[in-house]
Amino acid sequence: METPNTPTGKAKLYDTLATPFPESGLIVLCEGLWNYNNSDIYVYDNTTGKTLNSYFKNSTGEYLGDIVSDMKVLEDGRILFTATGTKELILLDYKVPAITSKIKIHYDRAAPRSLTTIGNRYYYTDLYRDEVRSGLISDTLAAPNQVFPTGPAPEDIIAHNGKLYIANSGFGDYRKEVKNAGTLQILDPITGTSEYIYIGPNLVQLSINRTENYIACGYLNTPSAVVKGELGGIKFVDLMTNNILREMPLKDFSDVVLNESTGAIYYLSDGGLYVFPNINSRAIPQLILENKTKDVWYSLGIDGTNSELWIGNARNYQSDGEVKVVSPNGAILHNIPVGKNPRKVVGY
Repeated sequence: METPNTPTGKAKLYDTLATPFPESGLIVLCEGLWNYNNSDIYVYDNTTGKTLNSYFKNSTGEYLGDIVSDMKVLEDGRILFTATGTKELILLDYKVPAITSKIKIHYDRAAPRSLTTIGNRYYYTDLYRDEVRSGLISDTLAAPNQVFPTGPAPEDIIAHNGKLYIANSGFGDYRKEVKNAGTLQILDPITGTSEYIYIGPNLVQLSINRTENYIACGYLNTPSAVVKGELGGIKFVDLMTNNILREMPLKDFSDVVLNESTGAIYYLSDGGLYVFPNINSRAIPQLILENKTKDVWYSLGIDGTNSELWIGNARNYQSDGEVKVVSPNGAILHNIPVGKNPRKVVGY
């Protein structure tokens, strides 16, 4: 779990928010629908069990943006968002609470997608331009002033030991033949050099186990291949050697998370939520929570403190969703009603 500490309290308040955050809880990012400008966060109060619905809409009269696709909790307690549709970076100090910085991305075909940080710099993938861009974080956000080339349609990004790990999707069938589509790119932002490891078509999800030094790479396969019965799945890459440790072909794969304290691997695929004991196990993955509906279990997160799991249920992508809070053995602890397409959950 990414845990905020204290706010800076130095930045000029860009947009003061009327509703304070609970002392502790979950922040659920719902990306909404393309071109509807209805992305927002839902804030669950751990103490009362109540939820602040459509937080920005109810606090400011406006939603957070269009397809706000990622959020990162910074070490000082602020939260950084990327808005793909409205082409913005947004910095929230939840302790005030206030939006302390916004950057409008003005360059052509901008599509800030996923983000990470190294030190006082942010890095985000640009889905349409095949780039990672970077800028400084201080009391406010500086405009991106570094550009690194990537493979086609970069999605997820993770920082580890000073390097960036990037999922180059190829955008399904659209750009699957372009060089480095479906690769895990390992980029050194100091030298600007990259290594590419082929994973599989439509690589979109990354999850890292820093304790055991490997990264899980989840790929969906292309729509045309899925229709033919071909599978997506997960490949696990050794962070020391960059060799592929093992492969797990899966039907209807959607997300994967790693429990660093126990070594367990959790993933969503056909049937529901599965667990695999550890990277070296020869056991058969166990279905611990069956999806008995036609709902789309869209995203998966994990609380690093108590190992609870967060399933983002998008239902049919058009309706309001929910977050299922699940124990490590698959018992449902809470169902939290949220907005459309819950993409990410963080605890604070």
